[in-house]
Amino acid sequence: MNAKLIGILGLLVVLCGFMATMTSDPWYDIFNGTFLRPNNIENLLRRTAMYGLLGIGVAFVIMTSGIDLSVGSLVCLSGVLLAIFLGVEYRAFDDQPISEVRAKAKEIVIPGAADSFRPGDRIRYFGGRRARTAIVEIVDVQSDGSHSVLKVDEELSRDDTLGRIAKVLPISEFEATESSDDTEPADTVTMDGDHSYLAPRDAIVFVGQPGLKQMKVVLVEVTGDRTRITLDDNLGGKFTSEWLAIPLERRQRMPIPLALISVLGIAVSLGLIHGLLTTRMRLQPFVVTLCGLLIYRGLARWLANDDPVGFENEYEMTLSPLGIGKLVLFTWEDAAGRIATFGIPYPLFVLIVVAILAAVFLNRTIWGRYLLALGRNEEAAIYSGINTQRIKLLAYIICTTLAFAGGVLFALDANSISPSSFGNFFELYAIAAAVLGGCSLRGGEGSIVGVIIGTAVMQVLNNLIVLLKISGTLEFAIIGAVILIGVLADEAFKSLSAKRRAILQARQASAG
Repeated sequence: MNAKLIGILGLLVVLCGFMATMTSDPWYDIFNGTFLRPNNIENLLRRTAMYGLLGIGVAFVIMTSGIDLSVGSLVCLSGVLLAIFLGVEYRAFDDQPISEVRAKAKEIVIPGAADSFRPGDRIRYFGGRRARTAIVEIVDVQSDGSHSVLKVDEELSRDDTLGRIAKVLPISEFEATESSDDTEPADTVTMDGDHSYLAPRDAIVFVGQPGLKQMKVVLVEVTGDRTRITLDDNLGGKFTSEWLAIPLERRQRMPIPLALISVLGIAVSLGLIHGLLTTRMRLQPFVVTLCGLLIYRGLARWLANDDPVGFENEYEMTLSPLGIGKLVLFTWEDAAGRIATFGIPYPLFVLIVVAILAAVFLNRTIWGRYLLALGRNEEAAIYSGINTQRIKLLAYIICTTLAFAGGVLFALDANSISPSSFGNFFELYAIAAAVLGGCSLRGGEGSIVGVIIGTAVMQVLNNLIVLLKISGTLEFAIIGAVILIGVLADEAFKSLSAKRRAILQARQASAG
């Protein structure tokens, strides 16, 4: 372990000791202080893991004497893309767009044949531009092959050419279940007919007074010509015999593996573009990635219509635990009688795997040695036969890939992505962690362990601002000071090393 690593590790230990003391009352009772509380430690580990991925990616670029300012926008874009790829919508099983509403004639015209609609069915009209939402009964169906005319029993409010219709079903029985614990009780409804097409995670919209309520299906049991459906929520005292049900099919835009692979593919492509622009087109990395910062942020805002996007609770049992879950190590009962736990956040395992692979690549492969040689002296590396363009391409691809991986974890942790602010200034945290961890902005130096320790220092400093109630407006001042101190320390270290080499060479010359 070199002097830089020892110094930054010592700084981390001193900061942790300072925080443990300052957040304790009395000061010596550190294990009952705010800093060492299990939830605070878990949060520090989780955030260190996610920011650590960004820091490792930026470190590879810095080691080539480059820079990447687009990391924060890449984080935002990856979160928005994942939310879009995994978008879920619920649509009625017999949902049908309309061609025309003829209010006076009490007719609704739909394209094609009316295969799923029969006289006596009740339907809900909604989504029109002028005609109001209505629930009506079909009295006759006429079809000529290209269009079908549904005659209904009530006059609609206005003529229209937009909107949709869906069949509504009566509820024959309703049962409000009670829960013996703190969880919300789940209700059950029974409808006539075989509705086995419904599956868990589909949904039902209940239409009645005072309005609409959508609940997910947990269990479907068909007995004869009756279907009993267990729901994930409750209507409570709102339910009356006049409520109607619209079964909805859950439609997920992409399977989870395909969505993740698609995001990864885009990350590699963007890294390749960065690398080609800086090598083949000979553009400055600062300019290329600054343009990327603006382009990716704007693209994310456009894709999301500048509205927040997220996962809600669609993936709480599948993908979301990767960002918010943990491996529980200890369980106990706190002073209030509640069950408390402490565990290792899952993102930390991701960081450990990535860090091991990155360290092996950097220190145990010829590609890693080429990367460091390129950063120290590109011209000498070229004369040595190293394909410097390929090495730079690889560095930028690694950076964007890890930025996207970190963005996925940040998105799963937040569960909601606001494209105008999500990931703002994350590139500063990544660059500060890399510089603080021993990466020289000149290139050719750095270690993965140092970057992780530097990330941890940055997160403890951020935690210090929160726990000691220091004004949050100083956060970026602290980041700037950390980067400046890191650069000054690097300059001092290089100057000292150069003096020692000069003294050693002079002694060898005099001895010779």
